[in-house]
Amino acid sequence: MLALLTSKSEAFSHNQGGFFSAARRRDMLVDLREGFFRLCALACAALFVYRGLYQVVEDPTRLNAALVAISEILTFTWLLLSRRPVTRDWNPLTVVVSVTASFGVALVSLQPGVALVPVYIAAPLQLLALMFVIWGKISLGRSFAILPGNRGVMTGGAYRVVRHPIYAGYLAGHVLFLLSAFSLPNLFVYAVITYLQLYRILREEALLAAEPEYRAYMERVRYRLLPRFF
Repeated sequence: MLALLTSKSEAFSHNQGGFFSAARRRDMLVDLREGFFRLCALACAALFVYRGLYQVVEDPTRLNAALVAISEILTFTWLLLSRRPVTRDWNPLTVVVSVTASFGVALVSLQPGVALVPVYIAAPLQLLALMFVIWGKISLGRSFAILPGNRGVMTGGAYRVVRHPIYAGYLAGHVLFLLSAFSLPNLFVYAVITYLQLYRILREEALLAAEPEYRAYMERVRYRLLPRFF
């Protein structure tokens, strides 16, 4: 009988150890994912610091390039300071789309291009778009991430205007920079990024719509990016 109890006790301990080991492995995988995203964010922030400074040193009048660089630097800095959401969408397609949409901006050229709209008109509007992005990020706090996730329902600040103010500010800034420094490669990059961002928005809303509070919020704030349009 004693031998049987001892055997069962050892088997239970072994199973418990195996359970905690599996849980620990999952935690390590999550940590590796977080570390990967943050390392990519740090690299992209450094890239835009270098490119933005280079453009401004070369031509101090290129405020449009400086504002694009500042916008992207703030994005990746915010990601470094963000906290983990409660749940995330780890669907492989969503991961690829989100990573490409976020880090694909590194492919944007800051060269002068063709000024379809003068810089002295585009730059002030870009600054307003950047201020809207910053307002959205302040409203969101540290609940910022690459993948769609449940970071709690945000309804205050810029989120009273549209459901995705940060994306809205990015989109406006991208369009304004493209108009002030047009090139076909940049048009392609921004078109792809915009399409992928729209996919992210729909995936994020599908995830959050499981919360009654978010469904009520969607009824109050009906537009995602642009009032009376989308």
